[in-house]
This record gives sequence, structure tokens and C-alpha cells, in this order.
Amino acid sequence: MSEPVPADDDDVLAGAAARLERAVAAAAARMDELERRAGAADQEAHAARNSDDDRARLAQALDAARGREVELTQAAREAGEALDEAMIELTALIAGAGAGDDEVVDEKDDDHEDGAPWDADPEDEA
Repeated sequence: MSEPVPADDDDVLAGAAARLERAVAAAAARMDELERRAGAADQEAHAARNSDDDRARLAQALDAARGREVELTQAAREAGEALDEAMIELTALIAGAGAGDDEVVDEKDDDHEDGAPWDADPEDEA
């Protein structure tokens, strides 16, 4: 059988058990810290993926906006050219209408043999 352990050996065994308990507690604390850090790293990685996704979406939106900007700039240029042409046509029409009014007045003046204004009543002059 086993021999009884002397008292000095009990102290040595108790000291070893205490050291073992402290080592296990320290290892558990270290594991908790590592788990906490791993969780934080996982959250950071998730946030980075979301950030990358956001960056990609923003880049696509920016590209689309630049494309629309080009289209709108072209449309604005075309609209400006159309307005310029319309103003030129209107100016020509107004100028032509003014010249046409003079011709109409001249024609009416020519209709009266006595040279009186076209709206004058010949009986009033007699």
C-alpha cells in the first residue's frame, strides 16, 4: 500500500495545488480576454465589410450620377441651342410683322384717292 505522506509533503502538495488553482484561474482569465478580443475583432471585420459594401454602393451611385450629369449637360446644351434658334425666329417674325404693318397701312392709304387717312370719313370733310 501507499505509505502515509509526511506533514512536509502535505505542505508541498497543498502549495502545488494552490499554484495549480492560480494557474487555472489565470488561464481562464486569459481565455476570457482572448474571447472578448476575438468578438471585438469579429465586429470590426463585420463593420469593415459593411464599410466596403457602402463604399462600393457609393461608387456605383457616383458613377451613375456622373452619367446623368453628362446627359443633363447635353440636354441643357441642346435646350439652349433650341432657345437661341427660337429667339432668332421670333426676332425675324417680329421684324417681318413690323414691316408688314407698314405695308398694310401704305396699302390702305393708297386705297383712298384723296390722300385722306384710311379711317377718315370723306363726308366729314365736305
